[in-house]
Amino acid sequence: MAAEKRFLVPDEKILSDIFPGVVGLKPSSYNIISNTFDICTFSVQVEVILLLVIVRLETEKSEASKSRLATVAALNGLGHLQLNDIVPSIQQIGTATTIDAKKVNYLVTEYLTGTVLLEDIWNTLDETNQLELVDSVVCAVDKLQKLGGIKNVYEHLTATPYISNDKKTPIAIGGPGIGYFPDIKNFLEGILQKHERPSGCKLLGTDGGLLIQSEYDDIGQIDLSHSNLHELQRCVVFCHNDLEPRNILVRKSSSGKYELAGVIDWEMAGFYPIAYEYAVKYTSLGCENLYFNWTECHTKFIKAVRIIEKSKKKAMSRNVGVRVQAKWIQREKVEESSDIHKGWIRKAGEKSQVFTKENMQELENEVLQELGYI
Repeated sequence: MAAEKRFLVPDEKILSDIFPGVVGLKPSSYNIISNTFDICTFSVQVEVILLLVIVRLETEKSEASKSRLATVAALNGLGHLQLNDIVPSIQQIGTATTIDAKKVNYLVTEYLTGTVLLEDIWNTLDETNQLELVDSVVCAVDKLQKLGGIKNVYEHLTATPYISNDKKTPIAIGGPGIGYFPDIKNFLEGILQKHERPSGCKLLGTDGGLLIQSEYDDIGQIDLSHSNLHELQRCVVFCHNDLEPRNILVRKSSSGKYELAGVIDWEMAGFYPIAYEYAVKYTSLGCENLYFNWTECHTKFIKAVRIIEKSKKKAMSRNVGVRVQAKWIQREKVEESSDIHKGWIRKAGEKSQVFTKENMQELENEVLQELGYI
């Protein structure tokens, strides 16, 4: 019988590889935040050097997996350079070995003390404090997108897929979460083909540029001209791309209000058209860019991404996540605004209500029952 596959956890050998010379580090020294068969994130207090850190482990399946974590570290480092007050610094990166001789890659980052996840306290905040935090996140996004102000950006990306061996290739579009592409056309094709699932959508080259066409009549199509594609290529910026409450840390101030304290989890970060972060998150963050003129090509690009994503979801009729999202939209009584800059809005006359983790679990159970999984 094959050996049972277990969730990845740090053992004494891994801890000694990451913190050589530190005596007394045992499994009881750490606190697991999350783990799967191949990934583990945990906090650990290293008393000797008075350091509290977060460690991420990933089983090393290939050189590509090792390179991916190194790229995440480089992007996290760029974020820290631009937002050193809220982005944790990288302490170290390397490879360790488990007791049974398996290789794992690791990334050690600074632990931000006295913080909590925004998702854990959002429903307890009054509207004023919520809006203040949203404002702070918008300002953080604005600074990240102005990354060009950092000197020697290329040096911080050495040995990542963004820089070729001859160092003559310009920064590619994309990142470790989706891949790297030389231009907008290839980037859109990459989004379409990700996960190798039914896409429900086509990208067609035309004399005028590119046509993104859904196989579903109710979703439609959009064309991007050559000038649109050129403008989008010119406006590639640094993005986090996963600014969800689970990746935002807050800290209570002396006034009793919560303030933005940290932005974590840089796996989806990278260099993307300025409208992409807005397009994938359906928020108004991208529209608050005071230094940027929101032009036709960006509006069309958002529509293109939405056509691709909506077509893919419609083609995945038995996908649990897609069904849960549909039920959430119905429960919360929200809809897409006819004004693309407003994203999702609550239907006229409907009031906001608290949505808890328990509510989410209820929706997931409903879907699992409908699909016959439970």
